[in-house]
Amino acid sequence: MKIPKKNHISYLAGAGLISMTLAAGPASAIDLRSWDKKINDVAKRFIVLSNLNSEGILDKETQVVWEKTPDNTSGSWFSARNKCVKKEVGGKAGWRLPSIQELASLVDSIENDPAIKSGHPFQSVNSDPYWSGTKASISGASDNAWTLDFGTSGAATFSTSGAITLKSTSDTQLTWCVRSPLASQGE
Repeated sequence: MKIPKKNHISYLAGAGLISMTLAAGPASAIDLRSWDKKINDVAKRFIVLSNLNSEGILDKETQVVWEKTPDNTSGSWFSARNKCVKKEVGGKAGWRLPSIQELASLVDSIENDPAIKSGHPFQSVNSDPYWSGTKASISGASDNAWTLDFGTSGAATFSTSGAITLKSTSDTQLTWCVRSPLASQGE
């Protein structure tokens, strides 16, 4: 097995070895153990990945790569999930719906429309709800998934009202795909 360069990440996913080279050089190598750190400076938290044609953004706080520009067309949870599975961003496949926790990690309670920290590098983030890959059952109904509405600042809590809401998977919401070492949809 070849030892990867310092700015190269490889991980084992369901179908085999996935590799990604980061634009950052060895001096700013990414510490994959930063999950327990809160990074308030958006310039230090988010890295636009030039090797993904600047279409992907690494969140150093969560180790998730986000699409720079989410898909702002509405669809059911199943169509959103399929859209991510089939998606190529910056020439790379391997995308999925984010977990509700990953979506909530972007919320800044001070900001509004969208409720994401000022100066973030994302483009065209809509203030309407986005699907998560996190399904849930409530009151005997099993075809539900959590959504997050970026138009509601300060309301990112796990409840059935406010920014995080449980919706029927047949409802239509927006899609924002992510890429990470996780090999599951979070169902």
